[in-house]
Order: sequence, then structure tokens, then C-alpha cells
Amino acid sequence: MPERQFPVTLIMVSYNKADTIGLAIESAAAGSMPPDLIVISDDGSSDGTADVAQAAAQQCGLPLRLIRHQRVGTFRLQTMRNTCAANALDGGIVFLSDSDCIFGQYAIETHYEIHRQRGLAVGTGPRFEFLEGNTGPFTTTLTSLEFAHFPAGCYVVPVGANISFSKHLWQRVGFDRAYEGSYGMDEFDFSKRAVAVGAVCVSDPAAYVFHIPHETVFGHRKPWRNIGLFDASHGGKHIDFESEYIQTRVIPWYWAGNRKRPLLGDRPRLHEFWGAPPGFVPPPTMQLLVSLGPMIRRALDVVRHKSRAMLEGLRLYCQSIELPRLARASVARTLFEDLTHCAFRSNDLEQVVPDIEHWLVGARKLEDAMAASRPIRVHA
Repeated sequence: MPERQFPVTLIMVSYNKADTIGLAIESAAAGSMPPDLIVISDDGSSDGTADVAQAAAQQCGLPLRLIRHQRVGTFRLQTMRNTCAANALDGGIVFLSDSDCIFGQYAIETHYEIHRQRGLAVGTGPRFEFLEGNTGPFTTTLTSLEFAHFPAGCYVVPVGANISFSKHLWQRVGFDRAYEGSYGMDEFDFSKRAVAVGAVCVSDPAAYVFHIPHETVFGHRKPWRNIGLFDASHGGKHIDFESEYIQTRVIPWYWAGNRKRPLLGDRPRLHEFWGAPPGFVPPPTMQLLVSLGPMIRRALDVVRHKSRAMLEGLRLYCQSIELPRLARASVARTLFEDLTHCAFRSNDLEQVVPDIEHWLVGARKLEDAMAASRPIRVHA
């Protein structure tokens, strides 16, 4: 490992995360480039989070600055993130994550490399979700994997639990406290204002983190207030812009077989097709774009068994698909919409089965055609 040109500070906000914060610190220490300093802003935890963090940092030999806040309200992320960034090492970069995330082996080093090569940047990478516990199979969260392989980033790319920037950029931009009291959009606001002063958003597939699933301590969080604030502050509808960017640029690029080579070269091992680390279990939306098999198998079960239970299983499957993940006018999206229409058009099984049989004829022909012309896998 060459001598670092600038220090790296890992910052995290915590509230009652005693069961995960130790894992986060241990994973940071075990990575290819441990941080030079960890800064944690704790929002008055009552479960011993701060003590667990101190013990883990000491055991791993990582310097820690712990700021203890009194608990005076919820969603104070911007105040605590600004406090963390202010305590980060001068002249270096700040890697912001959550206290319920485990860092990939090369996550911190990749963030460092983004800023070494690109200068004024907002760095990010995929965020994955463990299917259960804090080890084992995992899937992507939303479209972060596709974003990581698209060459031109914009403000919608950085993920709040996986974002880096220079301390100098934070001093110019900061996190806007207007977004406190509600949920979401704060990282988009930060990134958009960073771009306005000359920064570039850069995502790399090796800069991934794993989120540890848990029940939210805040109940259902509604982002609409912050979305409205963002739209009013920056002009235009964020939801429409993000949807257009994903569906017309990112997804077509990724599913044409384009994959970025990580900035660190071939050291991070990524799956040849998915561009994800080993152990990745693609969700149904991704499977559909490679093969129509998941749809065909469930449709066949309904036709063969003429079973209401099989039909209900097909309906549940249709409801599980995140439709925006499927590119507009794509084979997968068109067939999925047709199958969903067949499955829900009637509660009479005798009427549904012939429709699904007809759907299967076209689906099998297209599956054969897709198998004969797989996308070329290339590095971007």
C-alpha cells in the first residue's frame, strides 16, 4: 500500500445501534485501507451504543472521536453529520456511512482512490441488503448496483449510507438542517449543491457496503415533506427527473452488458455478469432482465396444476416486482405487464388459465431468442 496523500475519516451517526456498531467498526478495521480516524455522533442512545463503539475501536486499534448528544428530537441527521464532519481530519476526505452497515473489503480504499484520481468529487458505491442476519446472501437496494456501473454520475447517484467528500467540499456545502424533522433527500441536496460548485459524482462497484436489516426505531418514515422541500429549493420535480435518468440512461447501459472495471483493477472480485461481489443473490427484477425463466416457471405451474394456490403464488410474485427497475419497452417489462394483466383480470380460474397459456406461447419464443443472443459483457 503506497503512502497516503491525505487522511481518511470515517464518520457515522448512531442511535441505539449497540447490536451493529461494533460490526461496522470491525469491518472498517479489517478492510484493505482502515480509516485514519473514526468520528461517531451518538444521539443519546440508551442501549450502550457509545460504550460498544469505544470498546470495538480500542480492540481494533482505530482512533475514535465520540460525540455524545442529548436526545432532543428525531431525524437530526444533518446536525449530527455536520458535527462529525467538523471533527474530521483536516486536509482529508470524509467517508460517511451508517452505524448499521458493514463495509466491503475495498470500500474505504476505493473511496480514497476516487478522490485521489478525480479531485473535487462526491464518491459513492452500491448498497446491498443482507437477506437475513449480518452474513450470507444479499441483494441490491434499489438501483445502486446499476448506478455503480454507469459512467456519468449525477446528484441522484450517491447513497446516504455510502458517500464520501473532501472536508474542504463539506466546508463549502455542508448538510442543510432544513431537512431535519423529516426523512430523506438530504444526500441528494448535498450532492446537487456540490455539483453546483464544481464537484463530480463518481460511483465505483468496489465501493460497496452491506446494510444489516432491522426494524426501524422510528416507525414508518414518509419522505414527502423533504421531497417537496427539495423541489421547491432546486426547481423541478425530483421524482420525475430521477425516474427519467434511471430508465432512459442507467438501466439500458447496464443491461446492454456494460460493466465498469473498478478503479482498483482486478483486486476486488466481482461477478462476471452482475458486477457484484461473490455471494450476490439477484432479486426477481434483475433475474427477469437476464432470463424470462422466473415468469415462465410460475405461469407453467398455474397451467399444469390448474391450482388456485399456484395462481395466488403467481400474483404475489407479480406484486413483488419493482416495475421501474425494468426498462421501458423492454421485453421483460412488456411480458411482465401482460402476465400481470392475465393473473389479475379475473378470479375465475377457468378464465385465467387460457389467457396464461396464450401468454406462454409468446414468452417461450422470446426466451429462445434471448438465449441465442446474450448481451456482450464488456468493461466500461
